[in-house]
Amino acid sequence: MKIRLEGTRDEIPNMVRALALGYEIQEVSDYYPNRGASVLGRVYVTATVLPADIVTARVTRLDVTTLRLDSDPPPSLTR
Repeated sequence: MKIRLEGTRDEIPNMVRALALGYEIQEVSDYYPNRGASVLGRVYVTATVLPADIVTARVTRLDVTTLRLDSDPPPSLTR
């Protein structure tokens, strides 16, 4: 599955983490700023849907206050 995410540089890593609850994230592109005076940009995510038991396990260990899993955001989002 190919997913385009659009948001601020600060919003997108949290959304990628949220997607990682139900999808196996295979690739996240670099952050591309939108044209003009926009404060938004975009990334492209390649992912596959996870089995329900894995999703349940991930949701169980989720810290909802920070949307942090046991992993850091992809390097392309931390620049």
